[in-house]
Amino acid sequence: MSDVVVVALITGICSVIGQWLISRRQNKDRETAEAVRDQRIEDRLQAVERKLDVHNGYAEKFAEIGADIAVIKNDIKTLYKLKGE
Repeated sequence: MSDVVVVALITGICSVIGQWLISRRQNKDRETAEAVRDQRIEDRLQAVERKLDVHNGYAEKFAEIGADIAVIKNDIKTLYKLKGE
């Protein structure tokens, strides 16, 4: 083989290896960025779920609503009694 062919082969091999290394590094960076993004999304979802759980507080709300309904029923009974008299 001539010197030109050997140099071309060495250059081609170095180019392929360089591109492979660059591609590998980009894939690692992309995976890291995606993992960070996924973790941030998970953290945000958990924060929203905690806020929603606090906001919903069904047990406390139902107890208050039940007490309010009892008062309203008493008021209605009282009004009917007064109207009937």
